[in-house]
Amino acid sequence: MDVFPAFFPLAGRRVGLAGEGEGLDARLRLLGGGPGDLVVLDAVAAASADAWAGMALAFVAHPEEAFAARFAGAARDAGVPVNVMDRPALCDFTVPALIDRGALVAAFGTGGASPLIAARLRAEMEPRLPEGLGRLARFLDARKADLRRRYPDPGARRVFLSGLLEGPVAAAVLEGRPEAEAEVLLAQALAGSAPPRGRLYVVDPSTAPDLLSLRALRVLSAADVLVAEPGAGEGVAALARREARRLAPGAGDPEAVARLLSEGRTVVLLADPAPWRDAGLAPEDLPVAPGSSRVSG
Repeated sequence: MDVFPAFFPLAGRRVGLAGEGEGLDARLRLLGGGPGDLVVLDAVAAASADAWAGMALAFVAHPEEAFAARFAGAARDAGVPVNVMDRPALCDFTVPALIDRGALVAAFGTGGASPLIAARLRAEMEPRLPEGLGRLARFLDARKADLRRRYPDPGARRVFLSGLLEGPVAAAVLEGRPEAEAEVLLAQALAGSAPPRGRLYVVDPSTAPDLLSLRALRVLSAADVLVAEPGAGEGVAALARREARRLAPGAGDPEAVARLLSEGRTVVLLADPAPWRDAGLAPEDLPVAPGSSRVSG
């Protein structure tokens, strides 16, 4: 990882901007819809560290490098991280290609090495992310306490939430229906839900990562346990949750996997599924992307 991605809260914080021209206008468009207090400094103020004091972030966009460097230096002297448009050498941080869904923000960055690649990735992913995802994130955030009381175990809570995201509660919020309707649906789910049921999946460990279906990627991102021989399916395993436990088939034998499933865990096999099928566990195949000649399982 060449650069570390981080998200800065903007609500109640001041964000400074300085410069002129289309670059400054672009930064104003980028930040204008957020909750931050935007402060645009003129050329005289931007050259003084005092004007930048107390800012959370600084953005500079000026066609002349000398002005850009002077403004960036003043912001840095005030202890404010600064981004200078199109001048990576003057930056403390770079601005990624963003997908803005309010509370949910996706970012693609290359540390300034190739903004075009980041922009292309954004263009490919943006249509897949519904506009209502930010609403859904806020809805669930406001109900964390209820969810934690019902499911104090993080693994069980994650299983419940995974099902929730595929069900009527998420649909109601994403479709913009009255929040009261989603509240009723969530209360019903919390009151009537059985203990989370674990799921067992299998992915052919020889599958190329770029051939995995979106469903397979979602399952890997929710996996609690991966079962694989050392070195097998490393490309696929790299797409799983970082927190997922890694077990060799000996440690993740059918009996052990059955216990994990009884606890509501999501288990992914990167191995020949025959021993688990023979034990009656019936893992579900996760296919490669539609249209590919490769299949899993």
